[in-house]
Amino acid sequence: MSRFVAVGDIHGCSQTLAKMLEILDLAPGDTFLSLGDLSSKGEDSRGVHDQLIRLEDRGINLVVLLGNHEVMLLAMQRMVGANVDLSAFPESIFRGADISSLMRSNETWATLKSYDLEGAEAREFWAFRYDDPVRHFENVSQRLGQVDWELPQEHLDLLSRCKTHYIARNCLFVHSGIRPEHIQVDSAERAIDLQIQEDARDLCWSREWLGQTPGFPELVVHGHTPLCYLYSFIPDTTPWRDDDLVFKSVVHNGALNLDSGVFLESGHLTAVEIPESGSPSEFRFLRVPRLDPVCKDRLSHFNYM
Repeated sequence: MSRFVAVGDIHGCSQTLAKMLEILDLAPGDTFLSLGDLSSKGEDSRGVHDQLIRLEDRGINLVVLLGNHEVMLLAMQRMVGANVDLSAFPESIFRGADISSLMRSNETWATLKSYDLEGAEAREFWAFRYDDPVRHFENVSQRLGQVDWELPQEHLDLLSRCKTHYIARNCLFVHSGIRPEHIQVDSAERAIDLQIQEDARDLCWSREWLGQTPGFPELVVHGHTPLCYLYSFIPDTTPWRDDDLVFKSVVHNGALNLDSGVFLESGHLTAVEIPESGSPSEFRFLRVPRLDPVCKDRLSHFNYM
């Protein structure tokens, strides 16, 4: 029987991912599903992409969901003239993504830096804390065609194969969630269709639904919101905390959040092995403490110059 493993946001933490894959010891025919946000935040987004490509080459069924950081990275790749095919995605999912990719706080620059791309940390390209991002975009977007920031084609092809969602083993896998008015319908497929028709961006960015029980039977397995940030969206975070106040992934109110903030000081990477039955009582969780350096915003000093 093939195994099915889903993992939360990796955010450029390649050493932690490597340890996770070593422990899992997947075999050809097994499925490894990433909930998206492979890149940014951490130091080695390129190393994360490389590992997933090698995993696929070994015969593992790789499924990568489109996280908001993939959306921004792909939008930037389109701007710099890379050979990237975005035709499989709803166009609405990229609205505003080019502007967002140039926001320093979204750290697309950190992904480019991991590829040793010249000028990735140049102050002039990134909108800072008090900048108007739209005005900044208008000032620099025309110059992006002159920089050599294209990712390797093999990596672009990996990102172009991302999915907006995935349904398997009685679970709906999505990067961030679905708006509250759609998550209440009684069909997961219908909920996704409604969301894409209205605005596909919410599949990668929405947090408004957190704490609400879905109307459909599938368990929502998602990332995007680090567990320790839940207090900003849900009044009672008790279900996600253990006795030491370490936040952990648990099934609660029809959802499972696998984003355990691997790029943070106390973060870790979480995976769950899901049986064919999809029964949460049989889920097997694996947590790997962060092994990568804690990410530093290497551009932060520019805020005050």
